[in-house]
Amino acid sequence: MMIFAIILTISQIIILYFLFNKETKENIAKEQTNDLLRLRLESLKHEAMLINNDINTTRIIRHDLRHHYRLLYALLKDNSVEAALEHIDNQKLVLEALQEKNKEL
Repeated sequence: MMIFAIILTISQIIILYFLFNKETKENIAKEQTNDLLRLRLESLKHEAMLINNDINTTRIIRHDLRHHYRLLYALLKDNSVEAALEHIDNQKLVLEALQEKNKEL
């Protein structure tokens, strides 16, 4: 009877060991999945920030373009062709300077 009790106890310990081992492996896998999801979330947050920056930059450019077009329209309406051409030349220089700056980055 004592041997049966010892065998039963040892088998219970072995079963508990395998259950605990299985649960530990599952927990490790879940932690790894959570780590990957956290990294993906951070990446998506960064991408969203970049997109918002691009949207804001686009808004600024549209605002500036609208004012340049209004100025050109007013100059041309007043037959100030030379002033309009000068403004276009100045803007061309600004754009070229920006292109050079972007090449350096």
